[in-house]
Amino acid sequence: MTGMPDPSLPGPIWTFVAGTGWLAGAVLLALATLAGAVEGARSRPTLIAHALAAAAGLAIAAAGVGLLGADRPLVGTAGSVLGFAPLDVAADRLSGIFLVGFGPLAAAASIHAIGYGRAAAHDPGHLPTAALGAAYPLFLLSLLLVFTAGSGFAFLLAWEGMALASALLVIGRRPDRGTLGAGYVYLATTHLATAALLIAFALLAALAGGSLGFDAWRTAATGAPAAARDAVFVLAVIGFGTKAGAMPFHFWLPQAHPVAPSHVSALMSGVMLNAGIYGIVRIGLDVLGPGADWWGAILLIVGGVSAVLGILYALMERDLKRLLAFSSIEHVGIVLVGLGSAIVLRSVGAGELATLALAAALLHVLAHGYLKGALFLGAGAVGVATGLRDLDRLGGLARVMPATALAFGLAALGLAGLPPLLAFTSEWGILQGLIGLAGTTATADAWRLLAVAALGGLALATALAVAGGALTVGMTFLARPRSAPAAEAREVGRFLRAGPLGLVVLVVGASVAAAPIVAVIAGVVAPYAGPASALGGPALTIPTIAALPGDVQGGRLVPGFLLLALIVAGGLVLAVATRRQGTVRRVPTWTGGIVPSAAMEYTATSYAKPLRLFFRSVLRPSREVRIDVQPGTPFPRTIVYRSEYTRFIDRHLLHPIHDGAIRAAELVRRLQNGSVQLYVGYVVVALALLLVFAR
Repeated sequence: MTGMPDPSLPGPIWTFVAGTGWLAGAVLLALATLAGAVEGARSRPTLIAHALAAAAGLAIAAAGVGLLGADRPLVGTAGSVLGFAPLDVAADRLSGIFLVGFGPLAAAASIHAIGYGRAAAHDPGHLPTAALGAAYPLFLLSLLLVFTAGSGFAFLLAWEGMALASALLVIGRRPDRGTLGAGYVYLATTHLATAALLIAFALLAALAGGSLGFDAWRTAATGAPAAARDAVFVLAVIGFGTKAGAMPFHFWLPQAHPVAPSHVSALMSGVMLNAGIYGIVRIGLDVLGPGADWWGAILLIVGGVSAVLGILYALMERDLKRLLAFSSIEHVGIVLVGLGSAIVLRSVGAGELATLALAAALLHVLAHGYLKGALFLGAGAVGVATGLRDLDRLGGLARVMPATALAFGLAALGLAGLPPLLAFTSEWGILQGLIGLAGTTATADAWRLLAVAALGGLALATALAVAGGALTVGMTFLARPRSAPAAEAREVGRFLRAGPLGLVVLVVGASVAAAPIVAVIAGVVAPYAGPASALGGPALTIPTIAALPGDVQGGRLVPGFLLLALIVAGGLVLAVATRRQGTVRRVPTWTGGIVPSAAMEYTATSYAKPLRLFFRSVLRPSREVRIDVQPGTPFPRTIVYRSEYTRFIDRHLLHPIHDGAIRAAELVRRLQNGSVQLYVGYVVVALALLLVFAR
C-alpha cells in the first residue's frame, strides 16, 4: 500500500500527521455538512459538500497511516454531557487500520457522488433537501468518530448518528413504498442492535464503578467475573454482528443496500459493516482481553454460515446491487471466521498462529472495503448509463463502457479471492489459521472438528465466489445487450469513472506491497492475539504449511512477485496480439446460419440454475412456467418463466420472530384502546398485585 509508515521517521512525526489528519478530516466534514445543508435547501446538487468530503477522506487516510507509525495514541476530549458523559477521542493503531480502510473509500465515493449529482440534476425529484444534503457528510463524520471514540457515551452517540444519517440517505427524498419499508426495517434493526450494546456498555460501566471510559473498562474487565465478561461478549456479538450484517442478523442488509444511492451503498458495505467488525475487535479482544475458547467458536459458526449462505444467495439474485449486498454478507463471514480462529488459537496458547489469523482477518477488512466499494460504484455507473440493475437485461457494456468494465472486472475477480490480489492474500492467511487450528494438538477435538468444518465452508464459499464474479462481470459487460437501454448506453463521465478506477489501482498497489502491510497489521494485533515473532522480516508474506507448486521462497507465497509476473505476461500477450491484429480475419460468430441474438445467451437465472438444483435441499427452489399458445397453432405466443428460492434462516427463524412480534403488538394495541375506565382498572389491578407481593 502506498504511503505505509516509514520506520526511519520518528514516532512524534507520525503522531503529528495523525493528529493533523484527524482534525482536518473532522473540520472538512463539518464544513461539508454546512455546505450540504445550504445547497440542499436551494435544491441544488451538493457539489461543494461532496468535494469537501472527498478532501476529508484523503485527510482521514493520512491520519490512519500516521496512527500506524505513531509512538502513542491520540487522546483528547470535547467536554462532557450533563457532567458525567465524556465525549472522549482516543485513536490508536487499531483505529488506524480502519481509518486507512475508511479514508480512500470515502474520497472515492464522494468523487463518484459529484458525478451522480450532476447526472441527477436533470431530474428535480432526485435533488436533495437540506436534511439530505447534510446527511451524507454527517454520515462520514459519525463513522470517523465511531473509529476514534474513547468512551462508551461518545461511541454510542456516533453510532446513533451513523445509523440515523444512513437511514435518511437510504429513504431519500421521495421514497416509494418499497424504499420506505427498507428504511424502516433498517432503522428498527439498528436500534435493536443499539439496545444490545446499551446493555453491554451498562454492564462494563457497572464493573468500572460507573466510568464510561474505555481505559477504565479495560482495567475493570481484567478482574471481572467470568459470567459478566461472557454476557458482555455475547451482547457485543449481537449488537455489532447485526450492524456487520452477519447471519442471522443480516435481513436488513439486502433490503437497504439496493435502494440507496450507489456511493452510499459503497460506504455502507465497505465502511459501515466494518464498524461492526471494529466493535467486535475493540470490545471483544481489546477491552475484555483474552476470553474463553467458545467465544471464538461462536464467531466461527456465525462466520462460516454467513460466508456460505451469503454467496449462495448472491448467486440466486438478478438485481446487481442486491447480489453485491449478499456478497458483503459472505465477506463479513470470512472476517468473522478469521477472528474466531484467532480467539480459539490464543486460548490454546498458539499465539503466533492467532496473530496470523487476526492480521489476515483485518487485512480482509481492507481488501473487501476497497473492492466492494469499487463494485458498488461501478454498479452506480451502470445504473446511470442504463437505468437498470436487472442482470437479465444488461450485457454488452464492455464495448461502450471500457473503463467501467475494467475497474468492475478487476474488482470482481479480486473479491473472488483469485491470486495475486489483496483478498487472496487475506483469505490465504485465514485458511492457514484454520489449518493450524485443526492441526494443533493442544486444541480440543470439538474445536478441531469445527475448524475443519469452517475450512471446508470457506473453501466452498471461495469457489462459489469465483462463480459469482463470472456471473456479475459476464452478465453485465459481456456478450450482447439484452435490452434497449443496455444497447444505447454510453460511457459515464470522469467523476463516475474515477472512483472505482482509483480504488482498483489502490488495491493493485497494496497487492504488490502485501508483505509489509501484513507485517504492520501483525504488529498492531499482536497484543490481542499473541507474539508475532513468526511474522517478522521485511520479506515476510503469508507462511504456508507446505510448499506450493511454483512458489518462490521455500514454501512462501509472494503476492507481489506473482502480480508483477502477471502484469509482465499480460503486457507481452497484449503486445503480440496488437502486432498481429492486421493479419487476423474477423468473421461473424457461427450460429448454424442464424444471426446471433441476445435470446441465445445465458441469463443470470439460467447461469445459476445448476447451482440452484445442486443446492435444492438448502434453497428449496420453486418455478412457474406459463405458455400462451397462438390460437389454432402449436406455436407459443409468449412464455413466462418465474423462479423463486427460499432463504432458510429468514423463513424458519426471522419470519416466526416477526410474526410473534406482530401478534404481541396487536395484543398491546387491544389493551391500549383509549378507555379511561379500563386504564383505572389496570391501576387497581397493579396496586392489588403490589400489596400481595409486599406482604
